Amino acid sequence: MKKWQWAIAVGLCILLVFTAVFGYNLYQQYKNTLEAISVTEPIDENEGEEGKAGGSEEMKPFVMLLYGISAREHIGDKGRSDTMMLALVDPDEVKVSLISIPRDAYVEIPRYRMDKINAAYPRGGSSLMMETIENWLDVELHGFASINFQGFIDLVDLFGGIDVEVSRRMEYDDPYDGTRIRLYPGEQTLDGKNALDFVRFRQSNDGRHASDYDRMKRQQQALQSLSQEITSIRSLTRAFDMMNILSENVQTSLTSYELEKLIRIFLSFKPEELETTSIQGEGYYHNGGWYERIPQEEVQRIQQIIADFLEEENENLS
Repeated sequence: MKKWQWAIAVGLCILLVFTAVFGYNLYQQYKNTLEAISVTEPIDENEGEEGKAGGSEEMKPFVMLLYGISAREHIGDKGRSDTMMLALVDPDEVKVSLISIPRDAYVEIPRYRMDKINAAYPRGGSSLMMETIENWLDVELHGFASINFQGFIDLVDLFGGIDVEVSRRMEYDDPYDGTRIRLYPGEQTLDGKNALDFVRFRQSNDGRHASDYDRMKRQQQALQSLSQEITSIRSLTRAFDMMNILSENVQTSLTSYELEKLIRIFLSFKPEELETTSIQGEGYYHNGGWYERIPQEEVQRIQQIIADFLEEENENLS
């Protein structure tokens, strides 16, 4: 064998060894991440398929709660659910729809009283949030997934920012928690801090632009942009860093088996096909605070959207 052939052979061997080691380490990190973010008990791999996800090879369409936590530890704040969405997921058809929930929606919190829906989290965590939404919308939630502020910032920065269109000037200061928002109109790439400001902004210093619905649209826009980055080929080179961020900042009630299956399925998901809507209401002041009154007709509209999604996707499985 000639020298150049030996060189190529040795080079290929080195590449294969490197790939095997990298792949193994990546897989181990991947498994560790799934176990870290899942708050359920791990499933014994020796149980077989009967012990996984209810013993079904297929994951049927389901509804789950997604939310972001606004905890600010430096001021002793336990946090509230700053962003809330229902994700309608069909793993078989690789289809996702999002329904944004106004954080000021005036609803009954079980065992407490009528209040803003985002008050459920500091009173009873994710379990009370889910119970509140299930009672309010008469829907069964499969589980939840949450991310805190820092996790969102770190994810956006990891991918070099997200591309969004800022529709208006945004200036807001809150000396209590240190918030300082300065964004200006136009299409632009926002880093993690500014992306968080973009999805959080609701009211300017002069009291204008106090629409929670504009805010929910921005959240959906940011999520779609971030999803495009995460599902792009570039994400492979950032896999270790991304999993570190997720393990430190994300929690979910899905089992590691369910997470693994969903991740594999949604590698083919196209973010541009993401369907979104918002629960609409009427804002008003009550007891010195701002609330959203959600008409029963709107609740019924959302219930119908969920029922149609689940019925349609279940028909596709049959």
